[in-house]
Amino acid sequence: MLERERLRVGPMPWAAKCRAFVRRVRRAGAWILLPFGLLAAGCGEATASTVAAPVAVDTSQADASVAEQLLRLLATARAAPMSAPMRGRLAMAYEVNGFPDAALATYVQAQALAPDDFSYPYFAALLLARKGDVDAALVSLDEALAIDPEYVPAWLWRGAWLLDEGRLDDAESVYRRADQLGAGSPAAAGLAQVALHRGEPQRAAALLEPANAALRHPHLYRMLGRAYRQLGREEDARIAFARGRPATPLAWRDPMQNKKVAHIIGFRGQLAHAQKLLRSEQNQEALKMLEPWQRLHGEDAALLGSLGWAYMNMGDLERALDVMRRGVERHPEDRHFHFNLARLHRRTGDLQAAEQHLAHALRLSPADTAAFEELGRLRMEQDRPDGALAAFASAIEHGARNAAQLAQASGLIEGARGRWTQSIAHFQDAAERDPSLTTAYLHLARSLAEAGRFVKANGALEWAERLDTHRRETASAKRRVAALQAAANGDQT
Repeated sequence: MLERERLRVGPMPWAAKCRAFVRRVRRAGAWILLPFGLLAAGCGEATASTVAAPVAVDTSQADASVAEQLLRLLATARAAPMSAPMRGRLAMAYEVNGFPDAALATYVQAQALAPDDFSYPYFAALLLARKGDVDAALVSLDEALAIDPEYVPAWLWRGAWLLDEGRLDDAESVYRRADQLGAGSPAAAGLAQVALHRGEPQRAAALLEPANAALRHPHLYRMLGRAYRQLGREEDARIAFARGRPATPLAWRDPMQNKKVAHIIGFRGQLAHAQKLLRSEQNQEALKMLEPWQRLHGEDAALLGSLGWAYMNMGDLERALDVMRRGVERHPEDRHFHFNLARLHRRTGDLQAAEQHLAHALRLSPADTAAFEELGRLRMEQDRPDGALAAFASAIEHGARNAAQLAQASGLIEGARGRWTQSIAHFQDAAERDPSLTTAYLHLARSLAEAGRFVKANGALEWAERLDTHRRETASAKRRVAALQAAANGDQT
């Protein structure tokens, strides 16, 4: 068990909580809003006469719907000054609708009214950390953990903040506690970061290798690459760094945050949250937020694009086509609608319409790598290999993020035509761009063997075996290379 005194997560008496409350209110700049509240009354038991008045904000620049709802919540909190839930709802509404300072002060007020509610000090801690006041965030988080010492995300946040502060011993203790509570890969990543900061790459690698096997996350791979590089394992580092793209930060589920969603007010706020849900493939939840806005904002480009995105993800191609067509009619100069219509037409088999919309998208955005890639795949389906190669080359030239996959696709086109010299060049390009792309090495080995270059073919197979991701395909490629080599040597057995 962690040492409660050192980590300050033991139970706090009311007076100590009140003093912490006063400190946080002052840090939040909210003390000027509390002339008759707890700051004046001292730190006795909260009563109707000592509870601060709810914090008000200037809503003159906010959307009308946001201003109306915030004023309604403020009036409700004023009518029930001893209600922690009312104050908490006001705080959450302030936070998710763009008033973080008022939200912080209001969370502190709600905590004074309900000192045993975990969510108020927890949400305050996250806001304080976002403002850069890590010391105050740690104090508030300790108060939350004193209420619920088994809420895993709180321990992960605490570890991250302690690590940022350079407090390695404390961070390690916290991550070990998170691991005991079942945090899994995020805890292993935290412990590995501590090890890397201490110059212990062997220990970091021992933590990260099983974590990567379980999660396969880019952030973990990048950390593993650092560990391998410090150990002098340069080839393994190259593979790990390649697998660490794109540079996606490691995140963890935090169910408490879901309490705030219902308080997102107004079209823009809900649209932004729905798009976040779509990025995490929560399509049904996103549609619940998006569809009610069609009556009021049915011509908005972002709404139409998000609806089409959701329907497409769910396989409802008919509705997706309808939405994207409306998007093109109302926003003909928006290349996203043309691009998505092209993708939909390709999926439904209307390749001519798909090519027309891609041509329009590229007129509007001549460096659109996604449109060039889509055009290349469309031309492959049309059996136009030269056109596909030209489109893939344009996508790579303009900086496509998946250039290695496009180079590999180009190699496959040339290999299908028996043009082994050209296919070798493309597969080598793919392998250089992404040393972790096993299939590129397998195709390279086959092409090299077809060209009679067996030493290099077997070298490519050795690298593919080292990657150890496509065992069946690797075994098949080895058999094919061996057969070609045997035939070249005149061995018919």
